[in-house]
Amino acid sequence: MFYNFFALGDDEFEELSRDILSRELDQKMRIFGKGADQGIDIADCKDGRTIIAQCKNYINTPTSDLMSALEKEKDKVEKLNPKEYYLFINKDISPKRINAIYELFQEWMPSNKNIYTRSDCDAFISKNENQDIAQKYPRLLNLNSLHNLINSSTIIDNQDLLISSKNLSALFAPTGQYRQSMALLENNQIVLISGAPGTGKTISSKMLAAQFVCYGKYLLRYSNGEELYRIKDMLSPDPEQKEFIFIDDVFGQHYHDMNSSKENLLRQIIRHVNNSPNKRMLINTRMTILQEARQRFNFADGSSDGKEPFSIVDMNQITLLEKAEIFVNHLRCRSVPRNYIDSVKINHAYRSIVRHTNYTPRIIDRCTQEKYVREIKPDEYATHILHTLNHANEIWDDEFKHRLNEPDRVFLYTLYSLTNHNVSENALRKAVNARLNPSVMSGESTNVNDILQRLNESMIAITYQNNTRMIGAINPSVNDFLRSYLYQTPEERDRIIEHATFMEQIERISACTDDKAYGEEKINRLLSSFISGRDAPGYADSSDSAIYTNAALLVLAKQHEYVVDSTNVQRFSRIAKNFMNAVLQGNIGFVDSGVCFKNTTGYSQRTSSFLPDSVQVLKSLNDDYAILDQWQGDKESLENILAASDGLEIKSHICALFYDSALSKLDQSHLDALTNVIIDDLDAEIDFIQDSADVSDYCENSIDDYDDSSYLDDSAWDIANEIADAVQQDIYNQTSVLPQELQSRLSTVDAYNYENAVADELARYEDAEAMDVFLSTNNYANSIANSQIDKLFKNL
Repeated sequence: MFYNFFALGDDEFEELSRDILSRELDQKMRIFGKGADQGIDIADCKDGRTIIAQCKNYINTPTSDLMSALEKEKDKVEKLNPKEYYLFINKDISPKRINAIYELFQEWMPSNKNIYTRSDCDAFISKNENQDIAQKYPRLLNLNSLHNLINSSTIIDNQDLLISSKNLSALFAPTGQYRQSMALLENNQIVLISGAPGTGKTISSKMLAAQFVCYGKYLLRYSNGEELYRIKDMLSPDPEQKEFIFIDDVFGQHYHDMNSSKENLLRQIIRHVNNSPNKRMLINTRMTILQEARQRFNFADGSSDGKEPFSIVDMNQITLLEKAEIFVNHLRCRSVPRNYIDSVKINHAYRSIVRHTNYTPRIIDRCTQEKYVREIKPDEYATHILHTLNHANEIWDDEFKHRLNEPDRVFLYTLYSLTNHNVSENALRKAVNARLNPSVMSGESTNVNDILQRLNESMIAITYQNNTRMIGAINPSVNDFLRSYLYQTPEERDRIIEHATFMEQIERISACTDDKAYGEEKINRLLSSFISGRDAPGYADSSDSAIYTNAALLVLAKQHEYVVDSTNVQRFSRIAKNFMNAVLQGNIGFVDSGVCFKNTTGYSQRTSSFLPDSVQVLKSLNDDYAILDQWQGDKESLENILAASDGLEIKSHICALFYDSALSKLDQSHLDALTNVIIDDLDAEIDFIQDSADVSDYCENSIDDYDDSSYLDDSAWDIANEIADAVQQDIYNQTSVLPQELQSRLSTVDAYNYENAVADELARYEDAEAMDVFLSTNNYANSIANSQIDKLFKNL
């Protein structure tokens, strides 16, 4: 076996050398930290001086430079004077050079066997008993060896797999999810890797397959989800035969392509693997497709313990350090010129790159390709990468303008008009059909299913929430691109609004311009249509939202001084009544500057740029149409309203309004019961505010009031009282609208709640050193991450 030592960084070569030496000497060895080794990279765990080793990752360095460096090392070894000295060199050198090195260190080397060259390391980890060491370093994998092991009789689509794997090992950065998958495969028979595009799902799957083929001596059976039948034909009937089954994209591009016969076939393959201890099975799929599959395919069917027959690994979470490793690997393996790399290192620019919210391995891959690099000046390289991340929408320009047809583009416009995140497929279909198929009474002349299939994974992502299929852009940068495009195309904005099915389409698209008059024009046109008799559209996530938008437009029409003539009185009264009925049922709630709508998953909040907030609507309609008269004073309705609403100040306004109405409707016993409902609900809000007070901020503000830090412990109660007073004042401000008889019954803030927390915070200030190093948990974590990332780029 010939391993790819060229792919190893300095740290990995040190770790590999340590593992080899530990195995060779049958004792645990440790690695010294950077900057403090004094000539030691590896040492024994007893006293750190009996046995030491040095590692030279000089694979691309001239041998003469290596010899010069070793001559300088001799002085350090003399000072340390170990009992035995080992040298690991990631380079093959001539026997003459090896003897020269031995003569240099012979006082601490029994023989030249203490010198491990690249070939010596390769031979050691190639032994069957040592291949567990090689498995820890997936970038060592030599793809030529893999190619020799895989032949067309055991591989489906063999050529495609091998071509796509050509530079796999060099670019690959093993993540925590990769290591988790490896451990699970060693202990379980079936592992399912899921994840969004760009998270390493495919590359990790291929590397895992390669590991088991090369090191585990498994026969590889590979297929994609479209050709499952081939897997069944290839599987050996011998349960003792070691086979590794790898099915890429197991459920296909879209789960509705997975017909019942394929489902049954997959069940058979799973059952076969489960009954054969020497089989391993790795499958991968997008998380969205997995969720869809679970709606139709009972994976646990036939399982004795009721569990799914595979372990799931989610590839969606990539740590900052792993992002940095991916970036470093691409820079190194793509042979990005040194002056470009230096640009990335200036002022730690790489930190901003790996921390960027739009970071994906795919963008990094693009930014390190030779064509991209060649078009940029070296000193502008880091700036251009950040520009690409900041304007990731530009990546979609070619796809959108030249690869999509017009229905696809209309679909994406409509999706953006509805959401920045995701929207139910049913709502999206209604909005798309209103644009693409306006004259079709039933069915679709333009098939939305076809559009979904074309765009899935390229521009959109499909997920499930509470069994509801949701559609959203695959990446925030898609939304950025669409917004930018709509900013520049007013005619497209007009077409979207003209065919708008839902209120958010009008609101969102009207915001795609800096022209403030544009939005005013659209709301005025909507108001004119409403006054003339056309009902307003609702929001996409709630049927009751149409009731609110009609009521809000009724209030807005009066504010805009639209003539509400007598011919419309009956219609407007009905709108006001319907609004109040929905409020009393808890289907419409009140939040700060917005509204809550009840839906199948709970409540969704909306803050409209067009419409007045729900409290204002309630008050205005009550002034004009006396809608509070519909409430009979029952506490159940008020409980519904408070459950649908959020926030102490908002709830105080509602309670004040309903309490005032109740005074003329209820006798004292019923009023007392209603009052108890109000107090219980508001007290719960007060408890939340009290528990949410940021004690550390108050301590920092109060610490300067005390000259002698030795008395800080005695000051805890004083500061706790200051916090309690400040929180209480905040509560008074939010409940000031309540009548005194309600305010007087509300809970008050107790300083006792803060005393222990204050004492803990003050303890951090007992001496100046503690004050200097006091950082928030987040800042501390950032500092550690930065240090690890800096180390990676320092060695680049």
